[in-house]
Amino acid sequence: MSSILERTQKLVDIIQQQAHVCDVETIRKKLLRIIEDGLTNLHIICDFDGTITRHFNSKGERNPASHTLLSRSSRFTREYKIEVQKRFDHYYPIEMSTTMTKEEKTPYMVEWWNQAHELLVGQKINKDDIKGMVAETEVEMRPGLDALINKCKDKNIPFLVFSAGLGDVIEQVLISKNLFHPDNMHIVSNQMGFNEETGICDHFKEPMIHVFNKSEVMIKDTPYYTTIKNRGNVILLGDSIGDLQMAAGIHHDTCLAIGFLNSAISENLDTYSKVFDIVVLGDGPMDVANLIIKSSNGYA
Repeated sequence: MSSILERTQKLVDIIQQQAHVCDVETIRKKLLRIIEDGLTNLHIICDFDGTITRHFNSKGERNPASHTLLSRSSRFTREYKIEVQKRFDHYYPIEMSTTMTKEEKTPYMVEWWNQAHELLVGQKINKDDIKGMVAETEVEMRPGLDALINKCKDKNIPFLVFSAGLGDVIEQVLISKNLFHPDNMHIVSNQMGFNEETGICDHFKEPMIHVFNKSEVMIKDTPYYTTIKNRGNVILLGDSIGDLQMAAGIHHDTCLAIGFLNSAISENLDTYSKVFDIVVLGDGPMDVANLIIKSSNGYA
């Protein structure tokens, strides 16, 4: 059997063939630690929209995010859909701006999320409606995701879905794909609040999570924390710079950050390379994460 050092070097070589790596030595040290410590010391934190899901679907169209997925439902009015699109056209360029700072963008994101949630409340959604609404629109998962989630389930690796989307929708999407495993999986996201008497969504629960405040949402305050407090290594998976803050507030010995740069590669590769350990280009698969899990299996 090959030594851990040999296995780590082989893994580094394969990852370099499949993804962009800026600092090879740092990656080697982090992977060595993860492999040495084994799966019992590992947990996963993963964004949903554009990470668990593909950015583009197989037709080359934008894959629906959890917020926009509901807006495509026949259950919603035409006026609602127009208002949702107007806000997307106004706020999305701000989110993606390369000339504005995070601090400058944040107030606009708060406005966007508040307005989006107010519009949803106005549609008087019943909790039982969500399953049917999700079923109306196909959401394509990132290739290799099923292997990653199922391996984490089999090996009892805690898997946190941390999203600025809609937790109720995310859970239903995962259930529809047979990928929701409550024994080891947790979701931290925006949650609808349903009236106990009518079953209608009449508010959203606190805290509100948008793309730039994930560091402020303390995982220590969630049930997930008890499952990972003795696991020192984390693999973080996300498609935006804001996702890097998903592990903030948790003590960890090693955090390996894998970024998915789905589009505008030439414009953003330099930025992503500086902050993510590994960058998967062009809406690529979950192969890197799966390779790491496979290489760590069987060790301490």
